[in-house]
Amino acid sequence: MARDPVELSGADRQGARERAFRLLAGTVAALFLAFASLGGVFLWYDNAANWVSHTHQVRSGISNVLQALADAESAQRGYVLTGDRIFVDQVARARAKAKDELDTVARLTADNPEQQTRLDTLRAQMGIRLTIIDQTMAARAAGAPVAAIRIIREGRGIAAMNEIRRLVAGLDAAEASLESQRADRAATIRVMVLISLVAFAALLALLFVKAMRDINLDREVESDTAERLRALLADRTLLLDEVNHRVKNSLQQIASVVRLQSRAAAHPEAKDALDKTLSRIMAVGRVHEQLYKAGSQVGQFDAGAYAQALAHELVESMGRDDIELVTQVQPISLDVRQAAPLALILNELITNALKYGCPADEAPRIQVTFGPDGDDYRLSVSDNGNGLPKGFTPKKTKSLGMRAIDALTRQLGGRFEIEDVDRGASFAVVFPRSTV
Repeated sequence: MARDPVELSGADRQGARERAFRLLAGTVAALFLAFASLGGVFLWYDNAANWVSHTHQVRSGISNVLQALADAESAQRGYVLTGDRIFVDQVARARAKAKDELDTVARLTADNPEQQTRLDTLRAQMGIRLTIIDQTMAARAAGAPVAAIRIIREGRGIAAMNEIRRLVAGLDAAEASLESQRADRAATIRVMVLISLVAFAALLALLFVKAMRDINLDREVESDTAERLRALLADRTLLLDEVNHRVKNSLQQIASVVRLQSRAAAHPEAKDALDKTLSRIMAVGRVHEQLYKAGSQVGQFDAGAYAQALAHELVESMGRDDIELVTQVQPISLDVRQAAPLALILNELITNALKYGCPADEAPRIQVTFGPDGDDYRLSVSDNGNGLPKGFTPKKTKSLGMRAIDALTRQLGGRFEIEDVDRGASFAVVFPRSTV
């Protein structure tokens, strides 16, 4: 007996539903396997990228060791020629930095016996060079500059430095080769990731078209777009970190050139101008250093931490133990576009306080405060010096620093104020919480 067409239609629909259910189950299983595979590939790529970054850190550390030793040599020559004790501190800082950087490189290359052997040789040569520097400075400190120059002319220090440069070049060449290999591996993995994504998208489209023809494929596009946006965000973060790191290094190189020019300047006015320029360059360099170390906090600048670090560094650079520094700052994150103007303003205010508000015959006190002020932020720097001349206004002064502060304050959309204090001078910059 013939079957009812209605029954046939119902059976067909039931069969279609069963086939769709089986296909959907297969789709879910395929999706799970695809996601697991993609997760493994992404972890593989992340590991490869980390190794590239690791090699870059090693090369940067090697370069920093050589730079620190060069700074120690420059300070040694300055001390032999002038006898100024400030160069002794510079040699000590350069020595400490060279040893710290070398220890860091040794830790990063602990799994590389060949590099460890080179580092042991480099450490020995560095010890020889630093010993010769100590002998030269000891002779100069004993009042025997001729003996110090004689030690330099013996050439042992130059020979040690040349050997150090040769060793550093070997270390860097080995790391450059590793970096190239690891970068190629990361690039290959990146291609595999892209291929996997394309294959995954194709499989997803095919399975869903067969299983549910009526589903809007925009969801797939949204998922793919979200994945790409996450990848783009990760790439942008990495690129910004690299840009900030390179800008910081470039500013350090410029600062080194300006520092050398300052030391060679014969006129006090030129030396003072170069020192101020160097201070401003270093202030901006510290901004990029902090942004580079901020990691995943893209576009944010911790103004409180920066203000405290800069204040302590500038006071320490004066070489006076009697200066009392009081900091009352709050950890406030600002937009990165506010970082450079605020850093330059803070540098100018603290430098002026150290220059004009710290007489040699009194116990100076400098206070730096930063925090919210209603809907604004307030940065103030005060001292207990002799105060300001009568009728002083920032707009009428011929001081380039004061005019720069006024212009930078306007750039922040704020105002530059002179606060009333019983003694000394106090300046404040008030600016909106956001200039966006």
